[in-house]
Amino acid sequence: MRGRYLWILFLLFSCSERMQVNKVEKKEYVFSSTSNNESDSVILKKIQPYKSQLTEEMSAVLIESVQPIEKALPEGILGDLVADAALDCAKKIYYPEDAKQVDFIFLNNGGLRKALPKGPITRGDIFEVLPFENELVVLTADGGLVRKIVNFIASKGGMPVSGIRFQIKGQEASTILINGAPFDSTRTYKVATIDYLANGGDQFSFLSEAKKKENLNVKLRDAMIQNLESLGKSGKKLDIHTDGRITHER
Repeated sequence: MRGRYLWILFLLFSCSERMQVNKVEKKEYVFSSTSNNESDSVILKKIQPYKSQLTEEMSAVLIESVQPIEKALPEGILGDLVADAALDCAKKIYYPEDAKQVDFIFLNNGGLRKALPKGPITRGDIFEVLPFENELVVLTADGGLVRKIVNFIASKGGMPVSGIRFQIKGQEASTILINGAPFDSTRTYKVATIDYLANGGDQFSFLSEAKKKENLNVKLRDAMIQNLESLGKSGKKLDIHTDGRITHER
């Protein structure tokens, strides 16, 4: 096997008001399948305790499911599960000055990277489903922005949501219910999502129109883990069915 070379440049700066390169030193390190074996074994020995601890944590069973949990459009049980867990978490930790709680949440299907298996679900499984470091945020949105959000979701054929129900008619949303009440275009709503979308990801640039954005400093993944762990400790199993929160108008 041909050795690989790593070139490291050491830049030494003179201590002056204006930073200038004073000296350049170059060293060459050779890596191959047969060299540096002793160093590799030393490193492996040092990281082994951390690796064992991580493996134990990732293998911890949170809950059991009676069926595989997959995403789908316009609504899927995986999206429902994650959105419900995130909304529950947001409502528990969000204490705004105006005392107005979170009304609903929307997420993106692209952020759900893997289905959950039938049987034991581990912490590691959740890391695989939600591998990104996305955090929950709350947007204060007027009726016009909420209308844009639900219409955009409808145009995409659906997304994971909780706290809201609507039908897709063509490329728009109709018969919108938020917390069981008809959508009021004159109202201001508190809308939860993830920072990736709130910052304009997945073509959500129009979310910059929100009156306010508040970061809850909780990762979506952690909200999911805490929710499943709590359910599992209560002796429950996951038995999920879609409930028609997003449907196509007939």
